[in-house]
Formats: sequence, C-alpha cells, structure tokens
Amino acid sequence: MGCGGSKSTKTNDEKQNEEEEDYLREPETISDDLEDIIAGYPPPKPSLKKKKHIFTEQDKNSADARAEQIKVEDYQTMDDLAHALTDGLTNDVQKVRAIFTWIGLQGSSEIKSKKDNGIQDVTSPLIIVRQVAQRKLSYNFLFISLCRAAKIPCVRIRGLGKSVSYEVGDKDVDNLNNSWTAVFVAGEWHFVFPLWAFSAVVGHSEGNWTLVETQGKGARKKEEKSSGLTISHINDYYFLTGAEDFIYVCYPHDKKWQLLAQPFTKQDFIDIAYCRPDYFKNHYKITTPTKCIYSSVRGVCEIGIKKLDKGESSYAYKLYFNHAISNTTLPSEIQLERYVAIFNEEHSMRFRVRFPSAGIYKMEIYGGRPLLCVFKLECNEDVNYVKPFPCNPKSGFGPNSLTEEAGLKAQSHKTGFINIKQTKNFNMIFNITKNVLVQTVLIHDNMEQETLTKHVNHKRKGQKLDINVNLPQKGEYALQINTKDKDSGGSFVNACNYLLTSENINKKRKPYENAVEKRARKALQQNAHSNDIETLQKALDDFDKVDLEDKGDRHKVEERLTYLNLRKELKDAIARRHGEKLKEAIENAKSSEYEANLKSLIEEAEDLLGQLQRLKGFAHDILKMQQTTISEIHNYKRPKPMAYDVMKATYVLLGEEERRVQEWEQIQTLMRRTGKEGLLRRIRQFDIVHVTENMINHSSQILRPYDEERIRVSSAGLATFYKWAMNIIEEMTK
Repeated sequence: MGCGGSKSTKTNDEKQNEEEEDYLREPETISDDLEDIIAGYPPPKPSLKKKKHIFTEQDKNSADARAEQIKVEDYQTMDDLAHALTDGLTNDVQKVRAIFTWIGLQGSSEIKSKKDNGIQDVTSPLIIVRQVAQRKLSYNFLFISLCRAAKIPCVRIRGLGKSVSYEVGDKDVDNLNNSWTAVFVAGEWHFVFPLWAFSAVVGHSEGNWTLVETQGKGARKKEEKSSGLTISHINDYYFLTGAEDFIYVCYPHDKKWQLLAQPFTKQDFIDIAYCRPDYFKNHYKITTPTKCIYSSVRGVCEIGIKKLDKGESSYAYKLYFNHAISNTTLPSEIQLERYVAIFNEEHSMRFRVRFPSAGIYKMEIYGGRPLLCVFKLECNEDVNYVKPFPCNPKSGFGPNSLTEEAGLKAQSHKTGFINIKQTKNFNMIFNITKNVLVQTVLIHDNMEQETLTKHVNHKRKGQKLDINVNLPQKGEYALQINTKDKDSGGSFVNACNYLLTSENINKKRKPYENAVEKRARKALQQNAHSNDIETLQKALDDFDKVDLEDKGDRHKVEERLTYLNLRKELKDAIARRHGEKLKEAIENAKSSEYEANLKSLIEEAEDLLGQLQRLKGFAHDILKMQQTTISEIHNYKRPKPMAYDVMKATYVLLGEEERRVQEWEQIQTLMRRTGKEGLLRRIRQFDIVHVTENMINHSSQILRPYDEERIRVSSAGLATFYKWAMNIIEEMTK
C-alpha cells in the first residue's frame, strides 16, 4: 500500500514513501489561486464509477506509450510539455494517465543527472522536474501543473495520511499531515496520490518490534532502528484509487472530498482496519470486525479474512511482540511457535492467535507474498494457562482445495475445529476421489506417538473413508490425514488436519456466556429435533466455533446428525438403485446404534439389492454370448415366428414402442445399433423400474405359445433371450 505504518522491514512492494506535509513544498501560486480555481470546477460528489469502469487496458497502453516518447529537455514551457503528452489522446483518462506515467518515468537519479544546457528559467519543465527530484517542489505541484496545463480539472486535497510515521492502532493521528490530488475525469472526481505513487521507503523501522512467530516457526528477531531508504518507482494503485478504499488510509480535512455517500468520522478513520493496496487490488474482505485493534478474550484473538472472487489464495502471517511499550517482557524460556493457527472455513480463513504472555502484539497477514493487512493485538489478561497448538500445519485446520487435490472430499466435518467427548468414539467420513493410500496420525503435545497410534484408525468402504478417533484422555489433539498415490510409491503428503478438543480442556472458562455464545447454544437447542441436516450441521459448527462447554446439547445434536445421515444415505441409495451404494448404506446402518430405528429402510434397501442382484443374474448368460451368436440371429432372412417373437418381446421389455417392432427388418435395424443403443449394453443397464404393466402383459402374451426347451432346440442364442425375458416377466409378476 502507498502508506506506511508497519515498523518492520518492508520490500519495495510492501512499503511506500509517505513524507508528511508534502504540500509545504508547493509554491504560493498553487495556494493563492486554489479557491478561485475550485470555484470554477464541478463540486465534489460521491464517486459512482470504479477505476475498472473508466480505465481500460487500451487507455493504459496508449497513454504509457506516449509518456515513454517525451523527453523533458525538449520543451520550454509546461504548456508545451502538457500538449506533447496529451495531444491526440482520445479522452481525459488517457491524458491524465500519460501525465502520471511520464512523471513516474523520470526517476530521481535520472532527473538529477540531466544537463540543463544553461537554462535559467525557473518555470521551465526541466528545472521544475529537477526541483521535484531534489525535494524542493512536491510531486503534487508537478502533477497539478501539468493537468491544469492540459485543461483537466485537478485540485490538491489536504488531510491525514497513514504514512511511514503511522503505527497500526495509533489513536493520535494529528501529526500525519499530508496532501494528495483529485482529478475530474469521466464525469467524476477521482484520487491520484503522486507522492505515494512515485516514491517508496524500504527498511524503515523504529526498532520497537520483535518477530516471534511466522508460519508456525518460532523466532526471536529484534528489529534494528532505521530511517529506511527512499527509492523511485511507479505504483499504479495510487492512480484513480477508489474512494471506498482510499478512506482507509487518507482522511481529508474537508469531508466532502472523501467522495463517499456516507462520510467517515475522524474516529472511524482511526479505528478502521489497516489494509494495504493488495488487500483491495486482489479483492479480500475481513470477516471479523473491520477494526485495527483486537483485544484478547481468554487469551485468544481471532481474525477472519476471505477472498471475494473465485481465485485461489494462499495465506501467511507474521506475529510480532512490542518490547518497547508492553508492560511485560516475553519469558526467555518461551519459544513462540504454534501459537497461531489457521482455520479453513469454505472460502475464508480464520487466524486464531493464542498469547503465552500479556503485552502488545502485531499481526501481519499476507496473501502469499503481498502484505494484505496489519492488526494491533492487545493482551491484558493472566494467560499462564494458555498453551500452544499441538501442531501448526501450513495448509491450516479443516478441508480446503489441497484436500481435494490429494484425493479426499470431506462429507461429515467441514470446519477444522471439533469438540468431542472423552468417552465417545468419534467418526468422520470422506469421499475418496482418487486412487490413493491414506495415513492418519494423532498428535498431542506430551504423549508418545506409539501410544496415540492405537487411538486412531481408518477403513475404506468402496469410495468412502471412515476415520475413527478415540482420545486416550482429556486434552487437545491434532489429527493429520495424509495421502499418497497408490501406484507411484511416493511419499505421503498432508491432505487435511483437524484440531480435536475434549471438554473443558486448556481453557479458562468464564462463569457466563456472552450474547454470541448464548445465541449459538440456543440455536443448537432449538434445532435439536430438526430433520434438516444442513440446519443441524450449521448449528453444530456455530456452537463449535465459539468453543462452548457441552452440557448435553451438543451430544444430542451430534447423535441426531449421525442418524439423519445414515437415513439419508439409505434413501439416496434406494433412489439411485445402485448396488454398491446400497451395500455400503446397509452395512453402515447395521453397524450403527440406530439399526432398530432404521429397520424398515434397511429391509427396503435389502429387498431392492436382492432384486438388482437377480436382474444382474438374469443378464449374465446374455452378456456371456459371443457376438457371432447375436450376428447369427440378426442375419436371419426369413426367421421362424418364434425367433421374431422372442426378439420382439425382448425389445418390448427394453422399452421399444409396438410400432417400432412390427417387422423383422425393424428388429434387425435395432440389433445393428451400437454404443448406448447397443443390445447388450441396454440389457446390461436394464432396470425393472422402467417396465410397465402393459409391457409385461404384452411380452407375456407374445411368448405364451413357447417354452425354453422348444426354443433351445432351434437356437441356443434365442433360448438365452427367451429365458431373460421370462425371468423379467416373473420378477414383475411377483
């Protein structure tokens, strides 16, 4: 982002130069005539158009190409320079872009080295540009001067900017004086911040922070105090920046220049989350309160963030401790690793921070490499009871895109935190989507792996993976689920992780529940008898998110969910009439404690499975026939009546209309078909559910004059089709 504030060392993309009071380097000509000029300009109004609506790739290419051609020493006046930059461009957005890019391309080192060829005129473009590079004139002055010379309305705006002097969470921001510009293009005012766009500070630090954890790894890296280094570059984010984003870091003294329908107060500006340019450019949203300061509750803070578009995103974090203003020091014996955990929640992430010591902390959240946002974390509690997480997997806790890439899809538990009972076996179910082997590992801070191995197991049932966990004692555990390709012989890779916690463990319980917790418990109680699986699962997930003590409510809902899922599995398998799914559903139901409750559904599923198996048996002999046998029947020129009748009855049962099997030639045509319409494939996929009473009666009437022995004397192939048809008729008659 173009503004500063984080005192840690930054890369060029992470920290922009924000020199306060930039407007003090503007000549009086700007200040003297500003009000008169503004009086003739359109009044500031809330901006309705976003940058993407008015600034196209073609605008960028045309304007940037023009800017690259213009050399400052070729022009004697600012009017001449502005004309050269904008002449022939098709709209004001392109003209402003050409001016913007040209200024950025000058670069301070190049400007300082240009020869003036004896130019004495202080209003010449070369002299002005050099004075900007020497910090005697502001970028604002140069940008405004060229815009006005190009007849484009442009004004300077004074206010507060969260610059390099800003520290996240600062309540006193009155020293952050700065100035930027607004240009009137495409019928509206839009922001351009020349200083933040064209210069950057790297390596600035007040030396107050110690890096204590990053990506689950402990650290004790104290920052060195440094004023940093100013460099020149071009940051496109500060060209036509959206008003709804800009207000996060820049607060004009005149509120109408916020260009917002609902202006911020100064307190809003102080309290709002500290978000960097990549947060806005890549469309992220903070899902917890959008504020810059979080206070711990029972030794924990949580920060949620998600990506609004469909693009994938990886996350990283850094946790710092402020050794300068904290009332305590970090105990030397504590190594802060595994005190931050990432929880996957569908398309969002939640960072849960535990504090092993009271004090002031800072959390930086990254979207891969770019810094997205920074938060100040305050812990003023007794946190001696707080312990680290059992592990801190890079992919976080809970299913995510990596889980599916590894060949698993969660069916039963889709959030990473699970509160379970010590005395109850805990099961979770995944679909297996690839040909993989599975490994399950239980982790605890103080227990041997050999002991834990006995308390987790898994078994595969077709394409279902059933994982069973039985905790040896109360405590907090991590469950790691790993997979590897069955045929490659490679190493296991981490596919999914869960944080498992038994009741009342590692938590200092409050004697009361807050409003959010009360709502979560009430929702669980109200939905305890619901038949809607999604409603029950959401109530359970919401209950687990706030980590409430189970007073029996959670157990009842969990049991209800297990029953409903088993019932749904049976009903779905019956509806799909799928043999393997029926076997699996019947086995799961019979091995559960709800076998008696599901008795009628189990019997229905077993009856259907028996029928499907009989149908498969009926088709067995036909499917074993040689193609030559079918071809022999097909090639009959003048078949006996029995041959015609057997094949006609067969096709009637397969669903052919009477008019399509009136003549032997029609049946021959049907027998010549291949693919989905091929005879053997139709019999293989045949299901009795599609057979009507009329079809049975008609086929039965056709075959009544014959018996299997008589037909077999004539043709073994015909006898096989006859037997299949009679079996189907008998099955339906029963």
